[in-house]
Amino acid sequence: MKRKGMLLLVVALVSLVLYSKLPARPGTAAAKIGAQAPAFTLSALDGQTYTSEQFRGKPLIINFWASWCEPCKAEAPALARLYERYKDRVEFVAVNITAKDRIESVRAFVSEHGLSFPVLLDERAETAQAYRIVPIPTTYLVDRSGMIADKITGAADDATFEKKITALLQR
Repeated sequence: MKRKGMLLLVVALVSLVLYSKLPARPGTAAAKIGAQAPAFTLSALDGQTYTSEQFRGKPLIINFWASWCEPCKAEAPALARLYERYKDRVEFVAVNITAKDRIESVRAFVSEHGLSFPVLLDERAETAQAYRIVPIPTTYLVDRSGMIADKITGAADDATFEKKITALLQR
């Protein structure tokens, strides 16, 4: 158990170092609770292109992750379960930071964890930069009007997600 904890700590520190080196995009405001969520347009594993604008009118969960991230692996089953429970009321997208990942590994991760919601590919890490992602996983909860309602830094369990999604649906 101690060894697993140390591994998670090392992965978190490596993530922090890698993503702190990403330059901020000029002209983007910090993604913070109460602010408008940064806009994005990204291609997905399913071949479609998704924009943040198409999700307006419905709450949105945006989960940033990478296939090599151990905390992301720990959190993925909860996201899959919650999507099945809330998919009629809440949109879910997983944003893979593909600039630091391999597409084959992304596909294997999605298959292994049974993710059936859109998996977006942030190939130049521009969306991760706009959302100031450090560390991964990081999840943003966006309300119907496109405002950031909440943020979860690090892996979350079912109970944490349930509490945050319930609050999001009441907005």
